[in-house]
Amino acid sequence: MNKELNDLAKIISGEMALEKKEAALEKAKKQAIENEKNDRRRKVVKGEVQLEKDSLVEEEKKVVQNIKLFEWEAPDRYEISYNTKYFMIIVALSLVLILLLAILGHYFLMVAIIAMLFLIYVLGTTKPQKVTHRVTARGIDTGNKLYEWYIMKNFYFTKKQDQLFLIVDTKLNLPGALLFLLSEKDKDAIFVLLQDKLLYKDIRKQGWLERLNFGEYIPLDKV
Repeated sequence: MNKELNDLAKIISGEMALEKKEAALEKAKKQAIENEKNDRRRKVVKGEVQLEKDSLVEEEKKVVQNIKLFEWEAPDRYEISYNTKYFMIIVALSLVLILLLAILGHYFLMVAIIAMLFLIYVLGTTKPQKVTHRVTARGIDTGNKLYEWYIMKNFYFTKKQDQLFLIVDTKLNLPGALLFLLSEKDKDAIFVLLQDKLLYKDIRKQGWLERLNFGEYIPLDKV
């Protein structure tokens, strides 16, 4: 009887600890959103404008150790649903276009279309690989490469069907943006960490191509 009571007490205490952790995370998330809004209001009132630098010059700063703050695992790319019927339709239309380009002598475009068909086939028939991403004190570590905070501009979330995306714009030419897949359970923790370093991007009108690729933009007040 005592053993059962002890087990029950452990279960209850574990659930209470989990609830406290979730409540603390939710509180931190709300505070982060409020801080972001207040910071934007302050900059608008003061008329502050952040000028972009022509070159990436790292300013003198204190040494920051690369300490891991948060880690999550996700597929390395969005999984494309492979449908043989639709793929054959695309192939048929592409063959007609390739024939037309051959008549017109646009051979480079022909090669590009063939390469695109091959890529669609490979992506549709190959399962994505699992990768690990880490938010650290110095930046975001992904694919054995560290992208430090000073080369990043802003971040935002999008959602396509049931898949969440984290998009981080950079000051680099390549890659111009970092794209990460994540789950709903990891979103709040990632947001709390990133908002301390970067501004959440305000997109008033999302382009159709970006919406097609990454889904709908999630505004700050709905994060």
